[in-house]
Amino acid sequence: MQLTQHTDFGLRLLIVLTRSDGGPISLPSFAADQRLSYNHVSKVAQALVRAGFINSLRGRNGGVALARPPSEITVGDVVRALEPGMRMADCANCQLRLGCETSSVLAEAVAAFFSVLDRTSLEVAARSGRPAFSPWASGDGAPSPA
Repeated sequence: MQLTQHTDFGLRLLIVLTRSDGGPISLPSFAADQRLSYNHVSKVAQALVRAGFINSLRGRNGGVALARPPSEITVGDVVRALEPGMRMADCANCQLRLGCETSSVLAEAVAAFFSVLDRTSLEVAARSGRPAFSPWASGDGAPSPA
C-alpha cells in the first residue's frame, strides 16, 4: 500500500508543526527545508485547513499552526482526510467481481492498515530519534529479507 505524495507532504507538515510546539511555521520555509514545491505544499496546507487539522494565520508572524493538540490527532485521521475513497483495487469495474473473494481480503487489509494508524497520534509519530524504516530511507522500497 502506498500513500500519495499529497498525504506524505501533509504528514510531514503536521510532524514539523508538532515538533515546533504547534507552530506557527511559514509554508515557504517549510517547503524549502523539506525540498518540496511550495505550490504543492500550499495545496496540502489548504486541505489540512479544510479538514480542521491546522489553522492559517495571516500577517507578519503568520503561517500555519496546529488547530488541535497533536495527542488528539491520529495518523489515521490525517490519511483518511487526505486519501478520500482510498481503495487498493477497482473491484467495481472488474469482470471477476461476481465470483471473487479478493475484494473482501483487500478490505480486511485496509482495515488492519488503519487499525495501526488509528492508534498512533501525531505526538507519537513526531518523536525523533528513530531512523526511517531502512528500505524507505534507501529509496529502493523493497522489503528486507526475512
